[in-house]
Amino acid sequence: MSRTGSPLPAEERTAKTIGVRDDKPVVVEYMLIRKVHDPATARFARIAEATLEDTRGWQRADFDLVRRKRARFKVVLAEGASVDRLCFPYNTRGLYSCQNGPVVALNADRWRTGTSEWTGTLAGYRRMLVNHEVGHLLGQHHPKTQCPEPGHAAPIMAQQSTELNGCLPNPWPLPHEIRRAARHALPLAPPFEE
Repeated sequence: MSRTGSPLPAEERTAKTIGVRDDKPVVVEYMLIRKVHDPATARFARIAEATLEDTRGWQRADFDLVRRKRARFKVVLAEGASVDRLCFPYNTRGLYSCQNGPVVALNADRWRTGTSEWTGTLAGYRRMLVNHEVGHLLGQHHPKTQCPEPGHAAPIMAQQSTELNGCLPNPWPLPHEIRRAARHALPLAPPFEE
């Protein structure tokens, strides 16, 4: 049995149509690509996969995130210049990460050191980075208010890398974010035209 309780393996399940409710999770197959090779990024695949499989994450919104060797969606860890290319036309300025079409591009410098604005642990930052950008892939957007309740955990979809605004650092989707994502009212990121 999978962690979602389905008796069928992920490859035999089909993703439901977004916006139509039934008892099947939305299956999102992804692959991990590490384009950097240094000790600080050596555990990228293990950390990213563990984050995406964690029951505190997007699983609670009825997504079944399944790692494959080849998949439509890609989570890529790369240097700033490569991220800039993967994110174009978004301007990531060699600093930021993004989701663009079926690609989540994570900036390796951020993975290595986090940011000065993030006041939590580096391990927590890495989880937040994965959950935030994959959240975009799952159709989620930045909130209108980056810190709705100062002194409380920041929403995962807030831009925590650049501004906490009085919120506490948080690597996991909050209950209201899970409820919104669980409606499956927003489409998954579109594939590139190939």
